[in-house]
Amino acid sequence: MKKKISILLTTIFPALAKVETIKSTYIDRDQVALGVTILLVAFILLFLLELTSRYFQYKLKEKVLESGVTDQLATLLLQPDRKQSLRSCIKWLVIFLGLALGFCIIAWTDPSVWAGLAALSLCLSGSLLAYYIFLKRTDHK
Repeated sequence: MKKKISILLTTIFPALAKVETIKSTYIDRDQVALGVTILLVAFILLFLLELTSRYFQYKLKEKVLESGVTDQLATLLLQPDRKQSLRSCIKWLVIFLGLALGFCIIAWTDPSVWAGLAALSLCLSGSLLAYYIFLKRTDHK
C-alpha cells in the first residue's frame, strides 16, 4: 500500500511543481477607455431613469391629492412600496456580487479573453438565478 501511495505522489508531484514563465500582459488603453466610457454612460442613464421615475411618481401623487379622493384611498395609493424597494436592493446586490465573483475568478486564473467572458457570464447568470429563486421563495410566503 505504501508503494502505491509513494508512486502516486511521485507522479503527481512534478505536475504540481510546474514552473511557468511570466508572460507579459498587454492592456490596450483604448479598450479600457471604451469600457469605462460605456460604464459611465450606463450609470448616467440609470440615474436619469431613476430621476424621471421619481418625478413621475411625484406628479402622480400630486394628481391623486388634487383629485379629492378619500383619505383611506389616498394613503393606500401614496404609501411607498417597501417590499419592491427591498427587492430592488437585493437584485442589485446579487448582480454586483455575481460580477465581483466573476472578476475575482478572472483575476485568480488569468484565462484567455473568451474564457474570461465565459466565466463572467456564468457568474452573472448564476447570480440572476439566485435572485429568481429568492423571488420564487418570497412570493410563496
